Amino acid sequence: MAGKGGLNEKLLSGDDADNAEAPHGAAAGAPSKKHSVKGVVLAAQATSYIRRRNLLIRQKSKADVFQKSPKSFFKGSRDMLCKSWLNSLLVSVPFALAIGAMELSPAATFITSCLAILPLAGLLGDATEQLASHTNETIGGLLNATFGNATELIVAIFALQKGLLNVVQVSLLGSILSNTLLVLGCSCIAGGLTAAQVKFNQVAAQANTTLLQIAILGLVVPTMMESVGQLSVHGTVDLLLSRTISCALLVLYLFYVYFQLFTHRAIFEADSKDSEEEEEEAEEVLLTLGASLGWLGGATVLIAFISEFLTGAIDEAAIEFGLSETFVGFVILPIIGNAAEHSTAIVMAAKGKMDLSFGVALGSSTQIALFVIPLLVLLGWAIDQPLDLYFGVYETVIVFLSTLIVSQVVADGETNWLEGIMLIFAYLIICLSFFFYHSAQE
Repeated sequence: MAGKGGLNEKLLSGDDADNAEAPHGAAAGAPSKKHSVKGVVLAAQATSYIRRRNLLIRQKSKADVFQKSPKSFFKGSRDMLCKSWLNSLLVSVPFALAIGAMELSPAATFITSCLAILPLAGLLGDATEQLASHTNETIGGLLNATFGNATELIVAIFALQKGLLNVVQVSLLGSILSNTLLVLGCSCIAGGLTAAQVKFNQVAAQANTTLLQIAILGLVVPTMMESVGQLSVHGTVDLLLSRTISCALLVLYLFYVYFQLFTHRAIFEADSKDSEEEEEEAEEVLLTLGASLGWLGGATVLIAFISEFLTGAIDEAAIEFGLSETFVGFVILPIIGNAAEHSTAIVMAAKGKMDLSFGVALGSSTQIALFVIPLLVLLGWAIDQPLDLYFGVYETVIVFLSTLIVSQVVADGETNWLEGIMLIFAYLIICLSFFFYHSAQE
């Protein structure tokens, strides 16, 4: 290695100086004592040399990792686009915009819009990570927490503006279940194929599942009150109760973010082995700050335009496909919006990094339940759309039972491929039921 000899000479020079200053006045008549003292000095010099050498090597390694400058815009963009095969679907973006603008077949609009949102959602996440690399860990965590479910939020906002309240509700519930059952199940299988029993961060997983159950409790309360005749759907009491609960859930979400990023950050971080293995990859900066903002803004604008076309075509496209609006919202939209995030979680699990995988799956579900749903209820209040927390008796019971299943899976801090298969079968059973289920609001 170039410069290695120079490094050794530099380190040894300090020891030579020490030797030059060593006393020479030892008695000539005590050779055994002289040799003993000389051995101690040599041992101390060797230890000092090793320590200084290791220190300089560590400093050089850290400098190589953390002082990587961003690449040029075109080279960095090329490397970012080549990271995932989903980005090959970006060719569908101009077709989706053209078909939506010309108001052609609703089915064609729906299909092309779904294909276009798949890669754009991944690009939004990549741009957020690149932007976070130019900030400190706290601000980076806040950026990831804010934009983690931006695609679902944008699609839901446009559906809310069009009055598609049922689509908004079932798509958000579908996002929760696709993360907690489908993605978590695939992650357990992928991790279980590498080891008989795979361990993960039990404290972080249980914190997420408990918060998720509390958020689902906010849906259960209006549903139960409606069932016992204490309120009417979209009535004054229902809307007041839903908006108050939504404010409470948003405050709880702020406490959760503070807990995750400040007081108990170490609980939600990956194991030290995973961190060491990923350090170089995680710290690689592909884009400058301006380029990161440009990609983030561009992806957000494109998702907004395509979401407008997508939500406008849902009703007629569902009729053409022979599917219910509930099935489209519960199964298709969540998978489209979360595909990039889903693939990341499964790939991490296949590499044995279960903490990261579980963090993606459970963290995303918690954010939707604690942040996205309450925020949309308050946005509906602002734009005079009566979105409430009454999601229907059947829908609420299904989600509540699913969270109980997930909490049992994560309770012991380890998993295997069989638990993954159980979660996937639970998801398939629920999807099958929604294929035949028609909401009262349709």
